[in-house]
Amino acid sequence: MTGSARQTIALVFAVVMAVMLLVLPPKAWGQPPGQIVEGPGGARYVADELIVTYAPEAARERVNAVGSKFGARTKEAVPGIDARLLSFPNGRGSLKRIKHTLKGNRAVESVDLNYFLEPTFTPNDPRFGDQYGLPQTRFPGAWDKTRGNANVDIAIVDTGIDANHPDLAAKVSAQRDFTATPEGKVAEDDAGHGTHVAGIAAAVTNNGKGVAGACPGCELMAAKVVSGGLASSYDTADAIVWAADNGAEVINVSLGAPSGSDALKNAVDYAWNHGAVVVAAVGNSGKEVREYPAAYANAIAVAATAKDGYLASYSNYGTWVDVAAPGSGIISTKLGGGYTTMSGTSMSVPHVAGLAGLLAAQDRSASGIRSRIENTATDLGTVGKDKYYGYGRINAYRAVGG
Repeated sequence: MTGSARQTIALVFAVVMAVMLLVLPPKAWGQPPGQIVEGPGGARYVADELIVTYAPEAARERVNAVGSKFGARTKEAVPGIDARLLSFPNGRGSLKRIKHTLKGNRAVESVDLNYFLEPTFTPNDPRFGDQYGLPQTRFPGAWDKTRGNANVDIAIVDTGIDANHPDLAAKVSAQRDFTATPEGKVAEDDAGHGTHVAGIAAAVTNNGKGVAGACPGCELMAAKVVSGGLASSYDTADAIVWAADNGAEVINVSLGAPSGSDALKNAVDYAWNHGAVVVAAVGNSGKEVREYPAAYANAIAVAATAKDGYLASYSNYGTWVDVAAPGSGIISTKLGGGYTTMSGTSMSVPHVAGLAGLLAAQDRSASGIRSRIENTATDLGTVGKDKYYGYGRINAYRAVGG
């Protein structure tokens, strides 16, 4: 390994390298994609190389002969730790078989694949350090695998979105005001709730401003259904169908009521049948009571956890809860510019919606997205699914295959 390559690895945790990841194409890493192999656990390694260390007592002639019958050549060496990088360009047997054979050589102390180390992406948004919810649910590790992309839309069915906010302006791909008659083409926020939710889900990230979004690469669709602090079931159902018809992969509904309607249920089912995942809030009364649309079978019902990682006192609960996510003291985008902190299951939902966006960017189906979110969650409370956390607090790193 060259000195330059060693310096690159030494800098993998530096923010400057994390920034470079956004603009450099894969081949800038110096290894042609065709020579990269992904192992069963997702770890990637060089297809025809092994790192070999040698027994201290081994004679030099025996050391030099290691791998010769497989046509190995020494590419580089680190004398201080008696390690060599062996290349097997002639394809004499599988790397797995060669590795097994070399391990049986008495001159050899260890044999390892030449795994790739990948930078851990840390955005340069100045308020990222205040966003405890993203590290707690392991989003930074997930971002090394995927940060979403502009082909994935997260619809925010809420009070609208402040499309002039510097952390959101570049993200709003479509909007509709369902509270206007006739329906308006601009879903301008007049309350701030939707703007806050949108920033948690997909704020512009690594732009040196404000906060990071759970799905940095995802686009946003704004569906305004709240007027005067209330949203009708009809408008909400209409907005869900509009979002599904216009290509939203994820629909965030940080709204709810203790009673539902056939129209609202049918809209959730419609979205599901059209490949969209509906993520909804379980409510903030701190009781074992159902909230709709979250309680519908084809919605993902999200409870809230506090900063200590356990269920927030205000979060509703019940056997219908599917997963939990941080909801207390969440900092995000503020109506009119700037940033503010809010609490509630409304803030938990966009964490899950952002994770759904990351999974959609991996070309997973709606059912695949849901199963990954639920099956990889960090189990809390009693073992298995329970009425407080559902399957547990989301774990973005596990979900995307980290």
